[in-house]
Amino acid sequence: MRRFFLPLIASAFITLATSSAFAGAATDAVKAKQGELFKLLEAENNDANKKKIATIFDDMLDYDSIASSSLGDEWKNLKDDEKKEFKDLLKQLVTRAYEKNLRKTLSWNLEYLGDEKAGSEYVVKTKAKHKTDSRADPITIDFKMADKGGGKYRVVDIITEEVSLVGSYRSQFTKIIKKDGFSGLAKKMKEKIAKGDG
Repeated sequence: MRRFFLPLIASAFITLATSSAFAGAATDAVKAKQGELFKLLEAENNDANKKKIATIFDDMLDYDSIASSSLGDEWKNLKDDEKKEFKDLLKQLVTRAYEKNLRKTLSWNLEYLGDEKAGSEYVVKTKAKHKTDSRADPITIDFKMADKGGGKYRVVDIITEEVSLVGSYRSQFTKIIKKDGFSGLAKKMKEKIAKGDG
């Protein structure tokens, strides 16, 4: 169970000074939200700023899509109240890990390489480079975005070095739910939250 709830891959949330080779609307959406988060994380850590960070997460992340994709075929077997509970628990894990890793990776620069259409979604391609350690290998980070209409894009997955966040969660969640049922999965998620883990 060591890999249970693989934390949101730290590199996936790198932010700082950025540049872009070319950018579409999806790239602009990611870049803008990351910029807002960076400024808030550099500011005073007070309740007002915490609420602002939470609001940006809610506006940026598509929790419905992340929740259903993280359970795959098991999602349709859940009752409505179980779906709601799962989404609420996953949201806590995701946002906690997001903020934690943003704070850990302030020494990296993120270069925006543009976005490309992938079916009904867009993939925003980026490359992270360490600001001071030239020996550190660059990291590729792709944000999969859904077009919600009206110029609104939301993150439905993050792929770091070709490893999908949603895929990583799904491989863990489905094993647990098949073995212990939804109640067993919910229990483990609550334990992680209680421990302050992301």
